[in-house]
Amino acid sequence: MPLPVSPTPGSRDHLQVFLRKVLVVALLVIVLFLGYTVIKLAFQVFLVFFAAILFGILLHGLSSFLHRHLKLPYKWSLGVVCLLLVALLAGFLMYLGPTLSKQGEELRQNLPATLEGLKAKISSLPYGEQLLRQIPPPEQLLKGQGSGTVMKNVFSVFYSTFGVLANILIVLVIGIYLAISPQETANGLVRLVPKPRRPRAREVVHVLRYTLWGWLKGTLLAMAVIGTLTTLGLWIIGVPMPLLLGVFAGLMEFIPNIGPFIAGLPAVALTLVQDPGKALAVILFFVVLQSLEGYVLTPLVQKRIIDLPPILTIMGQLVLGLIAGFWGLLLAVPLVAVLMVLVKMLYIEDVLGDHGVEVKGEEEAIAQEENRPTNAQNMPAEPGS
Repeated sequence: MPLPVSPTPGSRDHLQVFLRKVLVVALLVIVLFLGYTVIKLAFQVFLVFFAAILFGILLHGLSSFLHRHLKLPYKWSLGVVCLLLVALLAGFLMYLGPTLSKQGEELRQNLPATLEGLKAKISSLPYGEQLLRQIPPPEQLLKGQGSGTVMKNVFSVFYSTFGVLANILIVLVIGIYLAISPQETANGLVRLVPKPRRPRAREVVHVLRYTLWGWLKGTLLAMAVIGTLTTLGLWIIGVPMPLLLGVFAGLMEFIPNIGPFIAGLPAVALTLVQDPGKALAVILFFVVLQSLEGYVLTPLVQKRIIDLPPILTIMGQLVLGLIAGFWGLLLAVPLVAVLMVLVKMLYIEDVLGDHGVEVKGEEEAIAQEENRPTNAQNMPAEPGS
C-alpha cells in the first residue's frame, strides 16, 4: 500500500496564490455589480429630478408670462397657473374622458380580432411564418405560464404602476417648489462654484433655463397641433377611434423621431385589418403630417431657440433608452440640449477660447450679468427667462 504523499511547501504556496486570485476576482465582480446597480439607481433618480426641473421651468415660464402681462405678483401668477392647469385637466377628463373611455373599450374589444387579422396578413408575406414564430402569442404575454408567472406579472404591474404614480408625485412636488423659489435654487447652484467663476455660472444657468423653456414651448405646441390634426384627419378618412388615436399621437410627439413612427402604427394596423382600402390613405396622411411637423412646425417654433442636430438627438435617444428605458427615451432630447449648451459654453468657449460658436440666449445672459447690481443674491426671479 503506497504511503500518502504530503503536499510540498511549493504546492501549498501555489494553492494559496490561486485561492487569493479567485477571491480577488470574486470581490471585483461583486464591487462592479454593486457599482453598476448604484449608478443605475442614481441615474434613474437623476432623470426623475430632471423631469421635475422641466415641470418647474414650465410653471415658472407660464407664471412669468402672467406676471409681465397682467402685472400680478409672481407667486399669485404661479397660483393662477396651477389652478388653470388643474381646471384644464379636469375639463379634458370631463368633456373628452367619456369619449376616450368608450373608444378605449372599443379598442380592447377589437384588439383580438385585429391581432388575428394582422397575423393572417403577415403569414401571407414571404418569410411571414418564420417571423410569427419568433413572436410570443398574446395569451402568453398577458397570462404567462402557470400561476407563479401570473402572480409575478400581477406584482410587476402593481409595482410599476405604484412606481409611476410615486415618480409623478415627486415630479409635481419638486417642480412646484422650484417654481416658487427659482432664484434661490439658481443661487444655491452658483454658490457651489468658486467666486471668480460665479458670474459665468449664472450665465450658464440662465442659458440652460432659456434653452429648456424654449424646447418646452415648441414641444407642447407641436403636441397640440399634431394631436388636433391627427384627430381631424383620421375622422375625415373614417378611421375608428380618431380621438383616442389623436391623443396618443399628440403624446408621442413628446418623443421626436421615434414617437411619430409609434403613433402611426395603431391607426395603420386598424385600417389594414378592418378596411385595407384606407390603409394607404392613412399612411400618406401620416407621411404628410410628419413632413409638416419636421419641415414647418419644428423649425418655426424651436429652431429660433434650440437647434439640435438630428444625429445627436437619435443617438441620445438610443443610448438613454437602453440605459434608463422609458424615462431615458422620454427625456433624451432635453438632456442632449443641456449637454450641447454645457459643451459649447464651458468647453468650446471657455477652454478652447473659440467664441464664434452660436449659443442662443447667451447674449441676453451676458447683458443681465453686466447690469447685475451688487445685491444680486437677493434679487427676485427674472420673469423674462
